[in-house]
Amino acid sequence: MRMKISLPAGLALAALLGASVLTANAATSGRSGPPGLQADIDGKPFDAGLSVAGRFLAARHAESVGNLVAAADLTAGVLDAVPDSEIMRRRAHLVMVGAGRFDEAAAIADELIAIRPEDPLIVYTLVVRALHQGDYARSLALLDSVPESGVNGIIAPLLKAWSLSGAGRTADAVATLDTMAQNAGLAPVAGFHQAVIADLGGDVAGAEAAFRRTLAASADRPSLQLVDVFARFLIRNGKSAEASTLVTDFAARNPQTLLIEPTLAVVEGRAAPDRLFADVSAGSAEVFRNVASLLNREQLRTEALLFTRMALDLAPEDAGAKYSLAQLLEARERGDLAIEVYEKIDPRSPYSWYARLGIADALHAQGESDEAIRGLRAMTSERPERADAPRALADLLRVTERFDDAVTAYDLAVERLDGDPDWGLLYTRGIALERAKRWDRAEQDFLKALDLSPDQPLVLNYLGYSWVEQGVQLDRAREMIETAVEKRPRDGYITDSLGWVLYRLGDFENAVVHLERAAALESGDPVINDHLGDAYWVVGRKLEARFQWLRALSLEPDRDVEAEIRLKLDGKKFPKPLPPGKKRDL
Repeated sequence: MRMKISLPAGLALAALLGASVLTANAATSGRSGPPGLQADIDGKPFDAGLSVAGRFLAARHAESVGNLVAAADLTAGVLDAVPDSEIMRRRAHLVMVGAGRFDEAAAIADELIAIRPEDPLIVYTLVVRALHQGDYARSLALLDSVPESGVNGIIAPLLKAWSLSGAGRTADAVATLDTMAQNAGLAPVAGFHQAVIADLGGDVAGAEAAFRRTLAASADRPSLQLVDVFARFLIRNGKSAEASTLVTDFAARNPQTLLIEPTLAVVEGRAAPDRLFADVSAGSAEVFRNVASLLNREQLRTEALLFTRMALDLAPEDAGAKYSLAQLLEARERGDLAIEVYEKIDPRSPYSWYARLGIADALHAQGESDEAIRGLRAMTSERPERADAPRALADLLRVTERFDDAVTAYDLAVERLDGDPDWGLLYTRGIALERAKRWDRAEQDFLKALDLSPDQPLVLNYLGYSWVEQGVQLDRAREMIETAVEKRPRDGYITDSLGWVLYRLGDFENAVVHLERAAALESGDPVINDHLGDAYWVVGRKLEARFQWLRALSLEPDRDVEAEIRLKLDGKKFPKPLPPGKKRDL
């Protein structure tokens, strides 16, 4: 009944961008050392030797473990040895972008653009440099060669609009996005940039019209950025009351977000209504941030990281982009580097609070759970009105098996939500209560979670499995787990639950079928292998049963599970079959 989340593999960047490019596997930031002597993800040095092949293989290793700082140094060494290799230059370009080394990336892109003028990432790298230099004619010329297919149909027009804005051609810039603004799915993005460009160009009437179109296209669920930028615009143009209503409504719909606080300060007169995007670089950085967010939602995290790096090159102090970069590094299991980025976020920014929550996650991932817990306890006391810190604390206490303390923290989180938790909070508190042997309360939480989200497979699975273990509500438990399997057919843990409920009900042959599938889906889980061994034993497949128990032991099970398995292997205890259909009295 335990759940594990795996990340789906991302599509190749070549397919996404419609060009033949080589993808980088991950990206990092940090101090670089001598080529060939970088530390890998385990902190152990590797020596690439002096050969080109050795450095190339070491660079690929560094990429595979998420260390593009090392990969960048090593790839540069290989490129020095084979400067005419197009493949190595393209790989070096991607690695340098991923590592945030834009001067080197741009130098390589300058060499590649003549032979690959339609390669989007090469073009975008040079566009970033042109925008930095205020060379808007160069930027527009580069963008003309990008085929506007796939995600480039979003990126290229937006960057063209900002380049035209930089050239003083505000009307042309806005018109460039008219086609995109007619697309219902893209209208909020296109309209937002049209409004910001018009405002920056002094077209107040055009900006207001674009803001209002974008607000309407957002179906009364405007983004934080739209609310923030439009509210500032309204105040600058003498419409403070409307700005206040806009911001107050957003805050009411999103009561837990801190990100609206700077906007509230503006509306309340505690801060000046300055433009958030005061120049072309800031506006163009927002383009890359928008696209990176889209890619991240599609689980294309490597590609999202590359565009986040571009955003940060244009707007290096952007707290939101730094936070996104840190999150992407965490997803790549580089918590050490994520912490470095989190710590660079301005403590005056509302993102700082979320960065501290991220640091706790990263510390736990690195095995420093006690330090993470200390930090979350301090945050819980620091903002006594907020539920996110005690909830994060409770989650961490639960996964480190401090169940009584976890329940206390969950109770505090629920209290701070005025007793109105979401299904997920009830579900995780229910797990902590069940593990703390406080079943009556746990069952209430699971049932309430199902009231809020009736077909939620995680809750169906956990509650059904728990009933099976207690020998109660077996028929209902089976129905619930069957529904959970239908919802998540490739989840090995839920499939295991179905196999185990069938075993408990005495339907051993069908139990074997589902437990074999569960073991195939999650081959490294000791409990699933133990369950399969039990099912094999009761259907007479005793050699296979012993093999599964031995395999379960090799997977380092919990102490209680290990003790039970050893009793079975030593012949001191065996699963006892019951006639099919008979309910087991537990």
